[in-house]
Amino acid sequence: GDLVVLYDSLQLAHKCILNSFYGYVMRKGARWYSMEMAGVVTHTGANIIQRANKLISAIGMPLELDTDGIWCCLPATFPENFTIKSTQPGKAKYVVNYPCVVLNKMVVDYNTNEQFQTLVDPVNLKYETKSECSIEFEVDGPYKAMILPASKEAGKLIKKRYAVFNDDGSLAELKGFEIK
Repeated sequence: GDLVVLYDSLQLAHKCILNSFYGYVMRKGARWYSMEMAGVVTHTGANIIQRANKLISAIGMPLELDTDGIWCCLPATFPENFTIKSTQPGKAKYVVNYPCVVLNKMVVDYNTNEQFQTLVDPVNLKYETKSECSIEFEVDGPYKAMILPASKEAGKLIKKRYAVFNDDGSLAELKGFEIK
């Protein structure tokens, strides 16, 4: 309960900091201005979303792609959760979100930094090198419905405009609509 709230809060803070830093490195006059760094960030994100789109297209149907996520429709036969039972007496079973695991396996395969370094001895400047991947998919849902408005122009997509509804009919997320 409380740890879930804590970790969700930390994750959101991490995302806000990274998005702010991305904006900062693109600002001319910034101390750490680097179009190269901004290019690496956008290239990496685009590759992850493109791979996710390809993977999801093979399983179900992508509905909306964004810079930091993908909305999709998976078949009812695709497992939502997978339970791992422990062979150790007294150990609880472990439930994992299967779509999340599949997407995160893809992210790890293509985005692990094999040269991640941590300073372990500041006096002698000794570093420990290890593999690290801090990019993760998080699966929200499932949801009852998603409304994506059609464009008035043929072939033109409307981005970041949708409404998502929970199973009970309540609004889960609203993006890009003017509310009066």
